[in-house]
Amino acid sequence: MLGLTLAAALCGGCAVITPLGIAASMATSASTHYAMNTFFSEDKFKRDARAAYERAPPCASMSHGVQNGRAVTLVRDVAWFNFYESADGRRLAPSAGQGLVMVDYEIINRSNTDIIVTPRRLTLTNAQGQLFNEKIGVGGIQTDEQTPDEGAILPSGQSWIMVSVFDVPPADYALMVPNGRTEADPEPTWVDGCRIPSPA
Repeated sequence: MLGLTLAAALCGGCAVITPLGIAASMATSASTHYAMNTFFSEDKFKRDARAAYERAPPCASMSHGVQNGRAVTLVRDVAWFNFYESADGRRLAPSAGQGLVMVDYEIINRSNTDIIVTPRRLTLTNAQGQLFNEKIGVGGIQTDEQTPDEGAILPSGQSWIMVSVFDVPPADYALMVPNGRTEADPEPTWVDGCRIPSPA
């Protein structure tokens, strides 16, 4: 009894630690750890995209293109439209409150070996790290909804001239350019690009 009195006197307002309290604390810690892991793993792409946006130079200043791994992406032209019709007859109108930005670009393999281009088309990101995939893609090789996540072989010394059209809110964006690597290279863990301006 004296021990309990001394403990109370020394500890003032301390909570009494019981086995039940320890179990609850461990459960809370475990769930917090799981939530943190889930949050950060889900948010990695967004953090990478934000970082790419912040360090991206203007595309107009990249006269030799943007190097990402072994691939070089050269932005040939950028334009904003209220309506877009591609050469193959597909038509696209912007969603409410949004605009269409067209990016005409070339992916070049200047190395002396064939490379895997991953992904093989552009993606846009804004200052918050939100990613946008193209709505219409023309040129290079066949494109579809899976294009931004797939890879394709670009032979040595060759290039693809491509067009991507995005339906996005008018703003500044960074182009996330494709990475080029060989089978022996590690999977890309970085993102690079250049900045395009909002419509005038």
